[in-house]
Amino acid sequence: MNTSKLTIQRLETTLRSHSDPKIEQDALGSSPPAAVSLLFSIANGEPCVLMIKRAANMRHHGGEWAFPGGKIDDTDESAMAAALRETREELGIDSSEIDIWCGMKPVDTSSGFEVWPYAGRVTDEVRLTPEAGEVAEVVNIPVRVFVDDISKRTITIIRNGSRREMVAYAYEDRIIWGASAWIIANTIDIVMNAA
Repeated sequence: MNTSKLTIQRLETTLRSHSDPKIEQDALGSSPPAAVSLLFSIANGEPCVLMIKRAANMRHHGGEWAFPGGKIDDTDESAMAAALRETREELGIDSSEIDIWCGMKPVDTSSGFEVWPYAGRVTDEVRLTPEAGEVAEVVNIPVRVFVDDISKRTITIIRNGSRREMVAYAYEDRIIWGASAWIIANTIDIVMNAA
Protein backbone atom coordinates (compact mmCIF):
# COMPACT_ATOMS: atom_id res chain seq x y z
CA MET A 1 0.00 0.00 0.00
CA ASN A 2 1.21 3.51 -0.79
CA THR A 3 2.45 5.21 2.37
CA SER A 4 3.38 8.53 0.72
CA LYS A 5 0.31 10.15 2.32
CA LEU A 6 1.68 9.40 5.76
CA THR A 7 4.00 12.35 6.23
CA ILE A 8 3.76 14.14 9.57
CA GLN A 9 2.37 17.18 7.71
CA ARG A 10 -0.35 15.07 6.06
CA LEU A 11 -1.26 13.49 9.39
CA GLU A 12 -1.53 16.92 11.02
CA THR A 13 -3.46 18.63 8.20
CA THR A 14 -5.95 15.78 7.81
CA LEU A 15 -6.55 15.21 11.50
CA ARG A 16 -6.89 18.93 12.28
CA SER A 17 -9.60 19.19 9.62
CA HIS A 18 -11.31 16.14 11.14
CA SER A 19 -11.82 17.84 14.51
CA ASP A 20 -15.39 17.96 15.80
CA PRO A 21 -16.19 20.24 18.80
CA LYS A 22 -19.20 18.05 19.68
CA ILE A 23 -16.81 15.20 20.56
CA GLU A 24 -15.68 16.90 23.77
CA GLN A 25 -19.27 17.44 24.93
CA ASP A 26 -20.19 13.81 24.18
CA ALA A 27 -17.13 12.52 26.06
CA LEU A 28 -18.27 14.03 29.33
CA GLY A 29 -21.67 12.36 29.06
CA SER A 30 -20.29 8.83 28.59
CA SER A 31 -19.82 6.22 31.29
CA PRO A 32 -17.43 4.87 32.37
CA PRO A 33 -15.23 7.20 30.33
CA ALA A 34 -11.54 7.10 29.64
CA ALA A 35 -9.32 9.22 27.38
CA VAL A 36 -6.00 8.56 25.65
CA SER A 37 -3.33 10.57 23.82
CA LEU A 38 -2.48 9.28 20.34
CA LEU A 39 0.85 11.05 19.93
CA PHE A 40 2.82 11.30 16.70
CA SER A 41 6.43 12.42 16.27
CA ILE A 42 9.37 11.99 13.92
CA ALA A 43 11.83 9.29 14.98
CA ASN A 44 14.63 7.98 12.77
CA GLY A 45 13.39 10.25 9.99
CA GLU A 46 9.83 8.91 9.76
CA PRO A 47 6.45 9.53 11.39
CA CYS A 48 5.91 7.34 14.44
CA VAL A 49 3.25 6.87 17.07
CA LEU A 50 4.13 6.64 20.77
CA MET A 51 2.82 3.54 22.55
CA ILE A 52 3.27 2.12 26.02
CA LYS A 53 3.14 -1.39 27.39
CA ARG A 54 0.99 -1.26 30.49
CA ALA A 55 2.55 -2.76 33.62
CA ALA A 56 1.51 -6.37 34.15
CA ASN A 57 -0.03 -5.60 37.55
CA MET A 58 -2.51 -3.03 36.20
CA ARG A 59 -6.14 -3.83 37.04
CA HIS A 60 -7.38 -3.28 33.49
CA HIS A 61 -5.46 -4.40 30.38
CA GLY A 62 -2.22 -5.21 32.23
CA GLY A 63 0.65 -6.14 29.91
CA GLU A 64 -1.13 -4.81 26.81
CA TRP A 65 0.12 -2.23 24.33
CA ALA A 66 -1.81 1.00 24.65
CA PHE A 67 -1.71 4.77 24.32
CA PRO A 68 -0.99 6.86 27.39
CA GLY A 69 -4.23 7.69 29.13
CA GLY A 70 -6.81 6.42 31.57
CA LYS A 71 -10.02 7.08 33.43
CA ILE A 72 -11.51 10.58 33.42
CA ASP A 73 -11.60 11.89 37.00
CA ASP A 74 -14.24 14.22 38.43
CA THR A 75 -11.51 16.85 38.80
CA ASP A 76 -10.67 16.82 35.06
CA GLU A 77 -12.09 19.82 33.21
CA SER A 78 -12.57 17.77 30.04
CA ALA A 79 -11.79 14.44 28.44
CA MET A 80 -8.82 16.03 26.67
CA ALA A 81 -7.55 17.36 30.01
CA ALA A 82 -7.76 13.81 31.38
CA ALA A 83 -5.75 12.43 28.44
CA LEU A 84 -3.07 15.09 28.98
CA ARG A 85 -3.02 14.56 32.77
CA GLU A 86 -2.64 10.80 32.36
CA THR A 87 0.12 11.30 29.77
CA ARG A 88 2.01 13.49 32.24
CA GLU A 89 1.51 10.97 35.07
CA GLU A 90 2.54 7.95 33.00
CA LEU A 91 5.36 9.42 30.89
CA GLY A 92 6.32 12.76 32.43
CA ILE A 93 5.32 14.67 29.28
CA ASP A 94 4.07 18.15 30.08
CA SER A 95 1.06 19.40 28.11
CA SER A 96 3.24 22.26 26.78
CA GLU A 97 5.13 19.61 24.77
CA ILE A 98 1.95 18.32 23.09
CA ASP A 99 -0.01 19.92 20.26
CA ILE A 100 -3.48 18.30 20.15
CA TRP A 101 -4.84 18.18 16.59
CA CYS A 102 -8.28 16.66 17.17
CA GLY A 103 -10.57 14.55 19.26
CA MET A 104 -12.02 11.44 17.65
CA LYS A 105 -15.02 9.21 18.14
CA PRO A 106 -14.66 6.72 21.00
CA VAL A 107 -14.07 2.99 20.92
CA ASP A 108 -15.23 0.44 23.47
CA THR A 109 -12.86 -1.85 25.34
CA SER A 110 -13.56 -5.41 26.36
CA SER A 111 -13.51 -4.23 29.99
CA GLY A 112 -16.47 -1.91 29.42
CA PHE A 113 -14.68 1.43 29.06
CA GLU A 114 -15.52 3.92 26.36
CA VAL A 115 -12.18 5.41 25.29
CA TRP A 116 -11.97 8.89 23.77
CA PRO A 117 -8.76 9.38 21.70
CA TYR A 118 -7.06 12.73 21.19
CA ALA A 119 -4.55 12.81 18.34
CA GLY A 120 -1.66 15.22 18.21
CA ARG A 121 2.07 15.65 18.07
CA VAL A 122 4.63 15.48 20.83
CA THR A 123 7.90 17.36 20.42
CA ASP A 124 10.39 15.08 18.67
CA GLU A 125 13.08 15.34 21.35
CA VAL A 126 10.73 14.99 24.32
CA ARG A 127 12.30 13.47 27.42
CA LEU A 128 10.28 10.56 28.78
CA THR A 129 10.20 9.53 32.43
CA PRO A 130 7.93 6.45 32.53
CA GLU A 131 6.14 5.72 35.80
CA ALA A 132 7.38 2.19 36.60
CA GLY A 133 4.18 1.21 38.41
CA GLU A 134 2.10 1.89 35.30
CA VAL A 135 4.41 1.61 32.27
CA ALA A 136 6.60 -1.42 31.51
CA GLU A 137 7.95 -0.23 28.15
CA VAL A 138 7.71 2.69 25.71
CA VAL A 139 8.20 2.49 21.95
CA ASN A 140 7.85 4.72 18.89
CA ILE A 141 6.21 2.57 16.21
CA PRO A 142 6.60 3.74 12.60
CA VAL A 143 3.20 4.70 11.17
CA ARG A 144 3.93 2.58 8.08
CA VAL A 145 3.53 -0.52 10.28
CA PHE A 146 -0.19 0.24 10.55
CA VAL A 147 -0.53 0.41 6.76
CA ASP A 148 1.68 -2.45 5.57
CA ASP A 149 -0.33 -5.62 4.99
CA ILE A 150 2.62 -7.67 6.21
CA SER A 151 2.10 -6.23 9.71
CA LYS A 152 -1.63 -6.95 9.91
CA ARG A 153 -2.97 -9.94 11.78
CA THR A 154 -6.40 -11.28 12.64
CA ILE A 155 -6.79 -12.58 16.15
CA THR A 156 -9.67 -14.49 17.66
CA ILE A 157 -10.89 -13.73 21.17
CA ILE A 158 -13.20 -16.13 22.98
CA ARG A 159 -14.83 -14.59 26.02
CA ASN A 160 -17.91 -15.84 27.88
CA GLY A 161 -18.59 -18.31 25.08
CA SER A 162 -18.58 -15.59 22.40
CA ARG A 163 -16.06 -15.70 19.59
CA ARG A 164 -14.86 -12.43 18.08
CA GLU A 165 -12.28 -11.74 15.38
CA MET A 166 -10.40 -8.46 15.37
CA VAL A 167 -7.56 -6.75 13.59
CA ALA A 168 -4.13 -6.64 15.21
CA TYR A 169 -0.69 -5.38 14.20
CA ALA A 170 2.72 -6.96 14.67
CA TYR A 171 5.79 -4.82 15.24
CA GLU A 172 9.01 -6.66 16.06
CA ASP A 173 8.00 -8.87 19.02
CA ARG A 174 4.94 -6.80 19.92
CA ILE A 175 1.28 -7.37 19.10
CA ILE A 176 -1.06 -4.37 19.19
CA TRP A 177 -4.69 -5.42 19.42
CA GLY A 178 -8.04 -4.52 20.97
CA ALA A 179 -9.06 -0.90 21.45
CA SER A 180 -5.53 0.33 20.66
CA ALA A 181 -5.55 -1.40 17.26
CA TRP A 182 -9.02 -0.08 16.57
CA ILE A 183 -8.02 3.50 17.47
CA ILE A 184 -4.95 3.49 15.23
CA ALA A 185 -6.85 1.77 12.37
CA ASN A 186 -9.58 4.45 12.54
CA THR A 187 -6.93 7.19 12.53
CA ILE A 188 -4.99 5.78 9.59
CA ASP A 189 -8.25 5.29 7.64
CA ILE A 190 -9.12 8.97 8.14
CA VAL A 191 -5.75 10.01 6.73
CA MET A 192 -5.56 7.49 3.86
CA ASN A 193 -9.14 8.20 2.73
CA ALA A 194 -8.84 11.99 2.81
CA ALA A 195 -9.26 13.66 -0.59
